[in-house]
Amino acid sequence: MSRPQSPVQVPAPRLGVVIDEQATRAAHAAGDDAWWLYATEVLGHAGLDHRRLGSVPAELADLDVLIIASPQRLAAESVRALDGWLTAGGTLIITAVVPELDGLAGVAVGPARIEDTVTLADDPTWTTRPELPLRGIGGRVLASAEGAEVLAGWSDGAAAVVRKRHGDGTVISYGVDLWRTIVTIQQGYPVAGDGKPAPDGTAPIDDGILKCEDGMALDYADRVLPPGEPELAADFTHSYPPPSAVPIFSTAQADQWWITLLQQIWAAHDHRRQASAWLHYWPAGVPAIAHMSHDADGNVEEDGLAALEAFAEAEVAVTWCQVFPGGYSPELYAKIGEAGHEQALHYNAMGDADLANWGWPQFRAQHAWAQAVTGTDAIVSNKNHYTRWEGWTEFYTWCERVGIKIDESRGPSKQGTVGFPFGTAHLSFPIGDLSVHNRPMDVLNLPLHTQDLAWAGHLACRDVILDGAEAVHGVAHFLFHGPHLRGKPATRASCPEVARLARERGMEWWTAGQLSEWERARRGVRVTITEDADGWLVAVESEQPIARAGLVLQLPGADQAPSAATEGATVSEVTRHGRRFHELAVDLPAGSSSWRITR
Repeated sequence: MSRPQSPVQVPAPRLGVVIDEQATRAAHAAGDDAWWLYATEVLGHAGLDHRRLGSVPAELADLDVLIIASPQRLAAESVRALDGWLTAGGTLIITAVVPELDGLAGVAVGPARIEDTVTLADDPTWTTRPELPLRGIGGRVLASAEGAEVLAGWSDGAAAVVRKRHGDGTVISYGVDLWRTIVTIQQGYPVAGDGKPAPDGTAPIDDGILKCEDGMALDYADRVLPPGEPELAADFTHSYPPPSAVPIFSTAQADQWWITLLQQIWAAHDHRRQASAWLHYWPAGVPAIAHMSHDADGNVEEDGLAALEAFAEAEVAVTWCQVFPGGYSPELYAKIGEAGHEQALHYNAMGDADLANWGWPQFRAQHAWAQAVTGTDAIVSNKNHYTRWEGWTEFYTWCERVGIKIDESRGPSKQGTVGFPFGTAHLSFPIGDLSVHNRPMDVLNLPLHTQDLAWAGHLACRDVILDGAEAVHGVAHFLFHGPHLRGKPATRASCPEVARLARERGMEWWTAGQLSEWERARRGVRVTITEDADGWLVAVESEQPIARAGLVLQLPGADQAPSAATEGATVSEVTRHGRRFHELAVDLPAGSSSWRITR
């Protein structure tokens, strides 16, 4: 363990987010979702210490950045307070319609946009930009006044994100409905029927089976062919193995949207030459994580043994999703546990057996079955067989009831939906529906990116997924099935190969249970930084110990490598989201601690 300095009081966050409770109540009363409630989930996952405010405070001097997340009306005195604060150097980020601030923001709010693509402009504050336009769901056109700069535009060139300098401060206005866009891409639309198939034949999701893709919000136009692959044949037929590579959702679009917000926050600190600190998503020095899961479809003993052999060669502990009905022998379940794999549930709602239907009693019974056959009470992970899904977030309430902490159902069942069909490589707590007043659901979403390389997913998608997850510092999730590991040589060879390639990138392989424990632990951390003549003091409060934590530091003016004055801690330079940071690698104790960084 590193030895932190004597505990110091962690100062109040200098990042504020305004969520008007009256606006939330009004939305719910009208039967509308209060998308802006998701702002605290985004900031919490990003590791940014922040303060939730019910209104614009009268005193703003103790804030550096203020985000107005919900629509509201402001009194004249609030506008005057913001005016003075901006002039003195504050940064205001507006992600909602607030008419009284149009003048300060240098915008006029124009016609609504139901859905469109958005291209980020060539501006240095975008330290990383996606190669493709991002899909925006909801929002309005912004007409920019003289002196305002367009940071992003809708497909017709109309402004979607605008920046206006005000004195020494800055106002950033999002015309895109940021929170609705992130949530809708990640969680899709409610599933009540077949989705629309891809016109090129690569994704026949209209198969009469309700599943996650049927609610997919991204468009097939958001895909690209993997690099170096030939154009798709006009007569392409969806078959196994794929006759050729197909277009892939190559970009984690929902992640890219919330990363734009982080970039503007960091740009604000740069402008004022202020230090900032946040907790990296993964252990210090680890750019991204890889995850491998296995579905026990068929429960054939020989398939399970073949999978054990493949995973042993790959040297990966997998999340082994056990499917009802039937089961392996008790001996095989024991071997799975002894090999270090995680016992999990593969909820079956395909109607092929008693209890194999969509519903709370069936889910509860199958969870109990998985506990019984594996001899493991702690079944905390699940993936739905065939990515089955109905409704929107009701399933998450079932998970909460039985103690499922992390679900990994949201991903592709067809070749043409491989990649990031739900726009994310990150863990997130989903927002609930109106029946639970859009509260956070206590089950993490772990996205799925492809099934059975060289069989259900063309091998060319592998590196695109690794690249995409690494680009946003997320998780790359590869699923394998025992029958294909046993009977398909190319798929069998791809398993240890993808394990090796991920490790070469510095990625570690974690089970779903490990991911859940890590993310829940890091949500209990607050980290702040203060500067003095000798350097910086990093103060942390953590609800529980966290080994190998990476405290990511933005240190304007640190041209030469700083060093940790505290024994056992190290500082190194890292690149996160296209930006140069310094990372303080420490073992966090529970409670308060601090570390001194010298120039």
